[in-house]
Amino acid sequence: MTGPQKPLLIALGVSALLSAVGSFVYVQLDRLHSVEEQIAFLKAQHSRPRPALAEQPVDLSARIVELRRAQSEELARFYDSGEMDLYRFASLVNGLLTRHHVRVQRFRTLTGSSAPLIELTATGASRSFMGFLGDVSASPQYWTIPYLHLQSQSDDGTLTCDMQIGFISHEK
Repeated sequence: MTGPQKPLLIALGVSALLSAVGSFVYVQLDRLHSVEEQIAFLKAQHSRPRPALAEQPVDLSARIVELRRAQSEELARFYDSGEMDLYRFASLVNGLLTRHHVRVQRFRTLTGSSAPLIELTATGASRSFMGFLGDVSASPQYWTIPYLHLQSQSDDGTLTCDMQIGFISHEK
């Protein structure tokens, strides 16, 4: 290293050190400002007047009645055990597909899973499938579609659909 390079190297090192210290100080000041903002926000939240628990009317019996009503409404959307069997459900799904002008190509029942399912392949217009899925969603009972694959093979809007569909029941 020659004589004129040494002062330049020292100046470069000092400027790098100063910029590192400056960056560190800036980051710490920014964190401090952020913490001060959080403290001010929490103080504002804490200072808001809250009604005391003793002032709030507590009517647990009404809440229990409301929760039981909501539970019975929810349970009404499930099939009772024994109310629906897989073959009646298959007939129901087939009729719904036929009503929407969807042609079933392959149809089989799956009984090994936790919920009974029907596996099918069908073809039809995209609007027909949307109508079918709309009716499934609007059903008063819970239906499940764990698998749905739509594939368009032509430009005329005809789709091929592979799906599994089932119903959900509960034990009383």
